[in-house]
Amino acid sequence: MPPKQVPQSKPAGQSAGKPASMNKPSPGEPAQPKSNKRKDPPQQNAGFGNSNKGSEPGNRAPKRPKMHEVRSIAVQKSHASLKDGELNVQSFVGSLSFEINALDESMRRTRTSQTSRAFQRVPFRMRRRAAAHNYKKVPKRLRRRAKREMAEDNTPTVNSRTRKPKSTRARLRAETARRLEILAKRKRLQKLKSSGADKETISTRAARPKIRRNVPNNPIVTVRKYRKRQLSKTWLPTHLWHAKRARMTPPKEPLWRFAIPLTPTQKVYRPTHRIQWEKGAMAWDMSYMSTIGLSGAQNSVQNILRSLGLTQEALWNDKARRWRSGAMHWTGILSRKSKDGTRVIGPATIIWNPEAKKPTDDAEQPKHFRQLYIRIHPSAFLETFNEVLRLAKGQTPRPYVEDLRFEIGSIDITGPDSTEALLGILRPYLSKAESKDPHASKFESLAGLKDPGALPLGCLLAFSVADPRLRYPPRKVTLPKATDQNVQMALLEVISALRKEEATKPHQLFDRDARFKASRLPSQRSLNRRRGKGAPGILLEPTMVDPPIPIILFASRHSVGSQSSGTWTLMLPWKCVLPIWYSLMHYPLSTGGNPWFGGLDEIRHITFERELPWFPGDFPGTDAGIAWELEERKVRHKALDRMPKGKRVNWESLDLGAGRKGEVGVGWACDYEKLLGLEKANKFDEMVVDGKDGDEEPTAVSEEEKQAAAMEALESITQLSKSSFATYQSPTSDPLPSTSLVTANIQILGRGVPTTCARIYRLPDIKPVATSTQAVIPATNPPPNSKVGGKLQHNLRDQWLARKPSKGNTQKKVVMKRDLDLETRQQLLAQQLLGPPAQFPPPPPNSENINGHPLCPNEEDLIGFVTTGSFNLRDGRGDAIGSLSAVKALEELKRYKNQKDPAARLCVVRNAGQNVGWLAKWELI
Repeated sequence: MPPKQVPQSKPAGQSAGKPASMNKPSPGEPAQPKSNKRKDPPQQNAGFGNSNKGSEPGNRAPKRPKMHEVRSIAVQKSHASLKDGELNVQSFVGSLSFEINALDESMRRTRTSQTSRAFQRVPFRMRRRAAAHNYKKVPKRLRRRAKREMAEDNTPTVNSRTRKPKSTRARLRAETARRLEILAKRKRLQKLKSSGADKETISTRAARPKIRRNVPNNPIVTVRKYRKRQLSKTWLPTHLWHAKRARMTPPKEPLWRFAIPLTPTQKVYRPTHRIQWEKGAMAWDMSYMSTIGLSGAQNSVQNILRSLGLTQEALWNDKARRWRSGAMHWTGILSRKSKDGTRVIGPATIIWNPEAKKPTDDAEQPKHFRQLYIRIHPSAFLETFNEVLRLAKGQTPRPYVEDLRFEIGSIDITGPDSTEALLGILRPYLSKAESKDPHASKFESLAGLKDPGALPLGCLLAFSVADPRLRYPPRKVTLPKATDQNVQMALLEVISALRKEEATKPHQLFDRDARFKASRLPSQRSLNRRRGKGAPGILLEPTMVDPPIPIILFASRHSVGSQSSGTWTLMLPWKCVLPIWYSLMHYPLSTGGNPWFGGLDEIRHITFERELPWFPGDFPGTDAGIAWELEERKVRHKALDRMPKGKRVNWESLDLGAGRKGEVGVGWACDYEKLLGLEKANKFDEMVVDGKDGDEEPTAVSEEEKQAAAMEALESITQLSKSSFATYQSPTSDPLPSTSLVTANIQILGRGVPTTCARIYRLPDIKPVATSTQAVIPATNPPPNSKVGGKLQHNLRDQWLARKPSKGNTQKKVVMKRDLDLETRQQLLAQQLLGPPAQFPPPPPNSENINGHPLCPNEEDLIGFVTTGSFNLRDGRGDAIGSLSAVKALEELKRYKNQKDPAARLCVVRNAGQNVGWLAKWELI
């Protein structure tokens, strides 16, 4: 390879416009081979002034000047400090001082060079894809910096008010809209002049919506441009707010005829767990919960409640006097009578309206007019409404039933900081003529309360609040110190006083006129106009145009002994939900941040961690639960059909061990037909097997017919509560219905995470088969663990009991050390040589165990299915909520009379499509 030619500087008189002549070799020089390498990088002085004019033309010029001088650090040679191999300390320190000063100067210049933008200084939850085009998206402390960065970078911004139409079609539409607005204004003026009311007009109130009695009411009339989107569903009051921040139900697949947020778009799984057990608050718009109003004579109303399952004596004696007077609420299970017995409807909350004036005569008390609200899940609304209406027709005098689904909304908020958030946005409405409501005073005295579940059972507060937009943005509430003992004692006294609180006047939320006046809140534009007339920072005070908002606030506990925080439920008029929701989402918590919002998935997550069943998914014995299960079957079936055939579970070839093949029941469903011995009305849920040639094709059946047939097959299933199931445990009680189910909490005792549709088995009780004396004796004795006639092993139960972890002695795996002495090795070798010989021929795979796990019991030991299963972050293990056959659950309880028996209430849980089971323990809930 010829030596590399050193480039020479160009003469001063040579033109710079002919660089090609410099690349040509001279006649005496050999031609250089063409290289495939990249071109040489630009020189160090490239891009600064005209210093590259004399450089080699093959070098690349920089595309754009880079700001290297900002980060460049000046360096001075320190060889001056070395003289004759000796280090002069004073000179060496002097040379380093220059470099330290240069480093400090570089850090200062780098800090001020804006290496990060303003939109990168906010938390990840506040960022948006288009945030860089609007400086108002960042907090106020960063807006000035963001605005300066946008001006320096020439970032294009768009203002919808000053945006000019760019296309011809847009200009025509804008011009037409302007002319139509002028024409409409002229018509209004002419109409006023013709009527003679151009100077003085009469203001009339808007028409009050009519609420029909004894029939379901229609949804509220919304904005005209959104009506077509709500033909088959109803939007929540906060729909537009949620639609931008959460995943909603599909437009053509509403849930319970509502567009419900499923889960926020940002990650909230772990924050949901921390909010429940550590700090923070989470809120839900629960306006889809249905409210039924019942009003009439007191005797008739009480008879209807008794027919709905409220038959406990404690509800109708002096102990429940505060509930019947309206000072507290009741939450429980409603039921109805059917031809097959009693059928559960679902959980509900009942609130009485206090009487304006109690009757003094005992004879007039049963005929006194009373009102109450029944708050129930929307999936069970139609069933409850029809049952209440049927019972009301048989009462004399006949009470009235009202559908208040679109009259009353609600908000749920939970977490240790939920009380603080409500105190910050709910300001009692004070008029000049009246003093502060006693319930409002009680509510304000709850400052510092961390757990709403610590309040008395059924605690309820009813008062009126002012529009929270008057004090927007909300300010932090001054909370007492948690370490002050005097404050804690005062809070305990307030909580104990709530146990004796009596209702003194009717709740305003029951008044139809009060609800209508509260729904006519002033517009945001008028509030901004009033705020602009005052000085900056001055809060608005309620005036005559600001109506009070009636609310009912009650706290609920979840379970006895649960460490999770309780839940506040705020009931208020439907159209007042949005203003309070805005203020609630922007309230600054004392622990940092704002309250989070959740969807349906977060409700199920919190309910699961509290070890409680979620309605309707964990109540398959109700009509709402059956409809949910059938819908989930269709969803799982479609998901399986979309999977590739190589990744799809082959249900027919599933090896359960001991020669058993195939899944028990339908793999993608909780097959209660298989569990309870019900006859399937169709073969929609049966697993498809490849058909043979010559088989007739099945006739096409519509989806409606399949759904109706499946519903008819599951109608005989009944749900039993824990209290109802306890009545059947006595020897003199009636036999249990064969198609009844009970709900149980299942805790995995070791490893393993159960999932939905997992199979639940009881521990097998296999007895050895008695052999005849005249049987032919084989030449060799079978091994002790061999199967008899292809059945399971005799000691299968002992194998499962051996896997139960003990509290005191934990089994540790024996690890054989490598540095054993010769004597120990000889003993181990002797044990292997003198031990029993291995079975020959060897047993087939999965005949005795499955990868070290005991085999799952047989199909006759199946006792239930898992309706909800996942990993519990609170306990750090797998948990599940399951539905068990009531008959088999009662047999298990009678089987172990001593509840301290190590095998009492033990079960085996196996996920659908898998052959490995996990030991667990179940408890009724």
